[in-house]
Amino acid sequence: MKAAPRIYENQPTEKVDNADFFIQQFYIECLATFSYYIESKGEAAVIDPLRDIEQYVELAKERNANIKWVLETHFHADFVSGHRELAAITGATIVYGPTAVANFPMKQAKDGELLPLGTVQIRVDHTPGHTMESSCYVLVSKGKDHSVYTGDTLFLGEVGRPDLAVKSGELTVEMLAAHLYDSLRNKVMKLNDDVIVYPGHGAGSSCGKAIGAGKFCTIGIQKQKNYALQPMSKEDFTKQVLEGMPKPPQYFFHDAKLNKSGPADITLLLNEVQKALTYEQFMGFAKSGATILDTRPNVAEGIIDGAINVTFMSGLVNFVGAVIKPDTKLIIIANQDCSRIGYDNILGYLQGGFEVYKNNGGPLATTVKLVSLVEFCDVKVDPEKHAFLDVRGPGEHKETGFIKGAIRVPLPEVEANLAKIPKDKIVHVYCKTGGRAKIAMSLLVRNGYKNLVITQEGGFPQMKEKQLVEVENV
Repeated sequence: MKAAPRIYENQPTEKVDNADFFIQQFYIECLATFSYYIESKGEAAVIDPLRDIEQYVELAKERNANIKWVLETHFHADFVSGHRELAAITGATIVYGPTAVANFPMKQAKDGELLPLGTVQIRVDHTPGHTMESSCYVLVSKGKDHSVYTGDTLFLGEVGRPDLAVKSGELTVEMLAAHLYDSLRNKVMKLNDDVIVYPGHGAGSSCGKAIGAGKFCTIGIQKQKNYALQPMSKEDFTKQVLEGMPKPPQYFFHDAKLNKSGPADITLLLNEVQKALTYEQFMGFAKSGATILDTRPNVAEGIIDGAINVTFMSGLVNFVGAVIKPDTKLIIIANQDCSRIGYDNILGYLQGGFEVYKNNGGPLATTVKLVSLVEFCDVKVDPEKHAFLDVRGPGEHKETGFIKGAIRVPLPEVEANLAKIPKDKIVHVYCKTGGRAKIAMSLLVRNGYKNLVITQEGGFPQMKEKQLVEVENV
């Protein structure tokens, strides 16, 4: 069987190779997520493995190593982990930090516990705040801390959001933020300045408010540049961390439950993801209620009526989770990315793609106008007939401003705020790059909007730079 196309797969990034240990950092762009392989003298550990585990198994095989530990920094909410399958294949022990409780065999490590790995050790530093079991893993070589794997506790220029593990009557967001404040100051900031910081996510992830670009840093630089590590009271810290925090995608809570109970085997799921559908099968599923995901980066040839348009790149897969319920049945021009965030109901992909859809007379949306950047911004003729819809987040509005008079509704909240978006005007939808705007456009079409305008030539930064619009600031 010919496999469906796979776009933006994991890319090996940074490596460290010396006499005592080897480190390989992996990055997947669509989730802005890092995972790590650490090896010493034939023994390996994998930190926060993604659901497609072949990359770690193959690397260990190439290097004649055995995977001994599968280390989880916390129960992930933004993607489904490959921890159980990796442990089953390799015989490795799954490790979580203190307080973690799961429905499968795992080791609940103690704070400060040292896990042996060849001639090095990995120390478990319990850092509650993002979640209560959150922990950082510190690579110790010859008695010296080399690097810290911070998961969702510390990012470059940002810290993890403390609003995901709230429990009614037990844990408030303020309590979690207070834990995070203490963890950062009592554990992370006490590491030497030269210790390398390897975060769990990069820019574009929904796990932090405004995560900075880059793949690694040092504790010293983060102490200088990360706003959350500056001198401040616990109350001020809580206020700053929560200010402008967007709502989490709805699939986050679904994924956290999956990671505690154990997801289905991805090798079985991929047989479905890679199932080629004829046009008749594809449309049959669509008519029975399945949602079409149109993954084309360019929709100039036509917009599929009723589809959600999302290109699997630069974190946009997170926004699938923001607008589609996890149990939704999907038909797609397939790749693996939806399975990574826990969408297991993928029925297959249309063989031949959009060309087959169009040649068979598949219905196209006629209510969307695709224009140049200049045309998008030009509303001088009858300005009262036009409205701009900005679907970026509050943090972006605060940082860069927005088109004067624009309706501001973050993408995950569009369908809950349709009353704010007029149906009697021509609505120009924009974001930072155009990706979120196309998802929002798809949602509006599904909700009966007849006059929509989008552009594929960029987003607000280009409009602002070229002075095509009047800018308003928060």
